[in-house]
Amino acid sequence: MKKFFSTLSVFLVLVITTVSCSSEDDAPMLSSLATITDFTVAIDGVNAEDITYDLGTDIIVTVPFGTNLTAVVPTIEVSEKATVSPVSNAEITFVDGESKTFTVTAQDEETTKVYTITINTRGEIGSGSKLETYAVNQLWFGLSTTTYSYNDANFINTVSTEADEWGTTITTVVDLVYNDKNQVIEKKQTATNASTTYTYESGKIVKAEKKEEDVLVYTYIYTYNASGNLIKEERTNHEETDAVVDDIKTFEYDTNGNVIKTNTGTAQTNPSEATYDTKNNPFKGMYPAAFAAINVGIESVNANNPISGTLADDTVTYVYNTDNYPLSASYTSYEGGNTVDKTYTYLAN
Repeated sequence: MKKFFSTLSVFLVLVITTVSCSSEDDAPMLSSLATITDFTVAIDGVNAEDITYDLGTDIIVTVPFGTNLTAVVPTIEVSEKATVSPVSNAEITFVDGESKTFTVTAQDEETTKVYTITINTRGEIGSGSKLETYAVNQLWFGLSTTTYSYNDANFINTVSTEADEWGTTITTVVDLVYNDKNQVIEKKQTATNASTTYTYESGKIVKAEKKEEDVLVYTYIYTYNASGNLIKEERTNHEETDAVVDDIKTFEYDTNGNVIKTNTGTAQTNPSEATYDTKNNPFKGMYPAAFAAINVGIESVNANNPISGTLADDTVTYVYNTDNYPLSASYTSYEGGNTVDKTYTYLAN
């Protein structure tokens, strides 16, 4: 009997060992792959072809200027049986230029890989007339000619004006400084050591500070309507002993975005009004949208061109080019006492 049990014990050990080895050999191998194999985003109002990708451990996505990044939906493909967090096809809020972390976990639940995703908006691009010179010749006030030069984004970077003041030519040069999004952050007048800097909120200029010889002279506060049109500019004069609001400009618009009425002064007793043609305004598109918004006016940035109103006794007569931009304009003012002739030239496309 003793021998029998000994033989039986050896048999059982062999069986258990064999079963154990067989069980280990048959266990499935869990994948350790943890890779993002493809990454795309969907954004309302943005065409897929306008989105570019630079894929890698640091994924960089580039979208058009002004894209709303509060509801970005990434579609993420990962290694087989791996998972990703945040999950694919869920809305995520991004901030322009700020990265978010995505983690891929392999099937073995031990291997992970971390990716950073950054969405950058491109700089704004100009689409205006490429106005080169703008000359205004008035019987009472003489001739002034403004020449514009442009940067690679087709926005103005230098404005040079020569004005005849009672036989003396006065030249004024203004330079615009841009950030990497092609937004104006400073306006400089080097000859007088004057500089105006701009503060942005939600894509709009809400404040400007003008300094001369590094001393604060004026502060401007800008207010907009729901359509993004400037409706009020309030200027504070810091040259006074106590800083005071010494000027207020208000603006009203038609459905095309033209300024149909302005008023100036703290008492708002100096209104100007205008009606418009349906042709292209030469100043539209010369500046980025935010800077253009604070430079609106009956004789400046608008959608169309003024044809009657406070600026003229009767109507303004225009000659247009084949692109419907004005080549010349003429009218009288001050009850016929002053004649005004304007000419416009454009850079070749």
